[in-house]
Amino acid sequence: MKRASEEARRIDRLMRWGTATGEDDGRLLERFRHDRDESAFAALVDRHGPMVLGVCRRILRDDRDVEDAFQATFLILVRRAGTIRGADRVGPWIHGVAHRVAVRARADAARRHAREGGDLDAEPAVAAAPSSTVERSESRSILDEELGRLPERLRAPLILCHLEGLTHEQAATRLQQPVGT
Repeated sequence: MKRASEEARRIDRLMRWGTATGEDDGRLLERFRHDRDESAFAALVDRHGPMVLGVCRRILRDDRDVEDAFQATFLILVRRAGTIRGADRVGPWIHGVAHRVAVRARADAARRHAREGGDLDAEPAVAAAPSSTVERSESRSILDEELGRLPERLRAPLILCHLEGLTHEQAATRLQQPVGT
């Protein structure tokens, strides 16, 4: 009986919301908020995951810290999904969360290192990297920090076009603004 009611609930959800493919962020977020629809959440992770991973990698050195920050970012989305205003601006919101989580994780790693008093294992790898690679990594980290300082109306189009790879037309549609704006 329990299985039948669960199946009925899934069919009802499918009939009401459809599938996650091709839906905009606002619709996916609403599906997740309303029914805790896992496929809608998975679509949001698929859509914004590469950008979040890039932010975390630019700020953090250790792969484990990167993975932790990535997961923490999406856990915050789970907890705070109901508080996001402007559901069509999920990407910029997630970028800001990822940046703050990664910066906090970097500070925690530095404190942990100072407490342990050990050598920085990741330092030689960074020092051995070509200077152009190090400079590029530092530039991207600075970019993330500066994006975080911009007001939402200016940050959103930059994130959508330059970090998520949308065209100007796609970003304008998602932000419900004219392309020239």
